[in-house]
Amino acid sequence: MSKNKRSFPYLNPRFKVKHYDWDVFVGPAAGDSAVDFTAIDFEGNQYKLSDFRGKWVVLETGSSTCSQYTKNIDLMRDIRGEFPDVEFLLIYVREAHPGERLPQHKRFEDKLNAAKILPVKYNENRKILIDTLEGDMHRAYGAMPNVVYVINPEGFVHYRCDWTHIDGLRKALNERGHFHTIEHAKLKEISASRSIWMALSTMWTGGILALWDFIVATPGLYRHHKLIDAYYDKHGKFKQQSND
Repeated sequence: MSKNKRSFPYLNPRFKVKHYDWDVFVGPAAGDSAVDFTAIDFEGNQYKLSDFRGKWVVLETGSSTCSQYTKNIDLMRDIRGEFPDVEFLLIYVREAHPGERLPQHKRFEDKLNAAKILPVKYNENRKILIDTLEGDMHRAYGAMPNVVYVINPEGFVHYRCDWTHIDGLRKALNERGHFHTIEHAKLKEISASRSIWMALSTMWTGGILALWDFIVATPGLYRHHKLIDAYYDKHGKFKQQSND
């Protein structure tokens, strides 16, 4: 959808549908130069996206309270085995569903400690990089909870999707000869591998408030997802583009 950027609050203490810009997909699209950014690992080592130039790179955003992300962990482990030449990075962003057990980050140390939950609770074994407190990488790449990007060795976006969709990612990695402009995953596609138990147990990491906010927001979330599905169907955003 449109790349026009609008201002939304970032470090929200509670989840609300209105805190996300559902009408735009901000950031570089297929064929655009990837935006460079700096993030750190658990030991404090700094990495730039440009450090990986010359490699194929998959960027996925996630957090300890995002079930759209946690449902993909095992699937991502499988796809990594299929593409050993690709660098897979998990970028830790803001909490999707903060609550009393895991509040939204107020300091960078909060964000670092929240990221350390992933290997312990969810068995995440990708390289985890922590975004800045104010979400410099996240906001540059769309600011949705669970986006995925494929960056080619020359530093261009090969594929992106507003929600991580394993089949779309696999197709993009199998077909590297052209950019992939399918940038939206439909509700039924992103819901297929997420059980109710997975959603509830992930949000329980945030706490009762996180669960309550999700329940209250569910009708609005469903409505926005269906409207976006209809938009992409109507405007033909599924045409493939050659990079020749």
